[in-house]
Amino acid sequence: MSDTSDPGKTGGGPGPDRTAAFPDTTAPQEESTRHGRFHWPHLGRAGRTPTGGAPAAGGAQAQAGTRTRDTREVYSGLGASLATSGGVLLAMVEDVRMREANQPEDLRPLADAFARHNAAKEATVRKVLIRHGAPENVVERDRQEGELIQGILDRALVGGHPADTHVLTVDGALAQAYQYLFHERRDLVSAIDRWVPADESETLSAAFEAIAGN
Repeated sequence: MSDTSDPGKTGGGPGPDRTAAFPDTTAPQEESTRHGRFHWPHLGRAGRTPTGGAPAAGGAQAQAGTRTRDTREVYSGLGASLATSGGVLLAMVEDVRMREANQPEDLRPLADAFARHNAAKEATVRKVLIRHGAPENVVERDRQEGELIQGILDRALVGGHPADTHVLTVDGALAQAYQYLFHERRDLVSAIDRWVPADESETLSAAFEAIAGN
């Protein structure tokens, strides 16, 4: 995914129901997190400075991305909705991995929530970023990785993986989902703040939440 850092921005956001605070944490290395606890999105280390990019005129940059005294990034609108839904999925992935659960009944809630999350992104986040000129390779990479993980989870629900590799395949997909969601926050949430106008971001936030249901 992109190595672009979360941009630091100034300004206030809308009400608390559409505002989320997350630091700029990089995706953890798998060897140090396997079956371990992840750092909650609101408890990480301080973010880094931005590295350029052409923001949309009157964009959500003016409304979101306020850095608070405890160094957290505060997002609003569509960025906050995406980050919040991603945080819910991170918690679900962590729960499944900690329990070493890999049977269909264990994976179905996660697979269903992941599918809704990606459907919401496809209908809102990806379309609006492309429309406003965000890098297409970042958006397309996110789409491809999301579809790959979803496919592995869906096949696990119907016994589609060989019995002797089922556990390893599921565990690998969970590890990939874990890092995918961190990359999503690093790349897409910051891209929304940089490229999408604030009023459009607010409108799409409601649409995203209606689809994702997370």
